[in-house]
Amino acid sequence: MRVPWLQQVARGAFAVCMLAVAYLAFAPLPEPAGLGWDKSNHLLAFVTLAALADIGWPGSRARPWRLGVVLGYGVFIELVQSGLDYREGSVLDFAADVLGVALWLGLKRVALIALGHGRAAPGSGSRPGAGATGDGSPAGGGHRPGG
Repeated sequence: MRVPWLQQVARGAFAVCMLAVAYLAFAPLPEPAGLGWDKSNHLLAFVTLAALADIGWPGSRARPWRLGVVLGYGVFIELVQSGLDYREGSVLDFAADVLGVALWLGLKRVALIALGHGRAAPGSGSRPGAGATGDGSPAGGGHRPGG
């Protein structure tokens, strides 16, 4: 289900987040801001960017675009940092970016399955959204046995 106002908020937050990440990545700060470990900063930034992009531009048709923009931004950051005297680009930083995106995708999958909107686990013998009645409603019309 798409919620237009939520999409607009997520899009605005995505832009703000990209600007904040750019500042933190490119500013000549004496100590890296954030969680205290550079890779955890990358992980948090990119799980957040991936989530905001997913909420702001939902749907499977936008998925390649979303992933391309978010991961391309990670590459862009490392390329720019490699040209700065006070920073250095790092393949490990980009790996943390990729891990952040993967973490978001995993969390989203778990949440969708828990809510009954994702695919059932392989070998579970059921399809998503289908109860014992086969029409998506729980067996017995949603009543507990004996209740």
